[in-house]
Amino acid sequence: MVSKSKVARAGAVAAVLVGAGFAVQPARAEVPPVSAVVLSQGVTSAPFKIKANGDRKVLYRKAVVQPGASTGWHYHLGEEIAVINSGTFTRIEGSDCSVREYGPGESLVEPVGPDTVHMGVNNGTEPVELYVVDIIPKNATAPTVAAPDPGCDPAGKGAGRGGE
Repeated sequence: MVSKSKVARAGAVAAVLVGAGFAVQPARAEVPPVSAVVLSQGVTSAPFKIKANGDRKVLYRKAVVQPGASTGWHYHLGEEIAVINSGTFTRIEGSDCSVREYGPGESLVEPVGPDTVHMGVNNGTEPVELYVVDIIPKNATAPTVAAPDPGCDPAGKGAGRGGE
């Protein structure tokens, strides 16, 4: 026969163990749902393909071009898609000196390689803010390579070489 004191002791031990188990367990907090914020969005009608031969590095950047500043003449080592968030971004194509302006909500897709030299300029009075995705070779240290001036008007005022 089991004595009342043994039953009481066993009950007390069980209560302590159960209580200790609850005390050690961390409180289960509600896990918030996944959230996503659209930082910028734009539309492009430019046809493009993304080619990934070998390992690639993906860069996601916010770029700000101050009034009067430019990117300098350059070309891209990999695919680039940019969305203009604010301001007016002027792109000058080095091969024919053609000029195209992009405003908020527009996107541009940059071609790849040394035969696609171009420059971006902010001819406006407010900063241009762009969100950019670059897909470049994994060992590249930068997404662009500086290129010689092809002789276009750097202000982007009209097509023609040397401001013609």
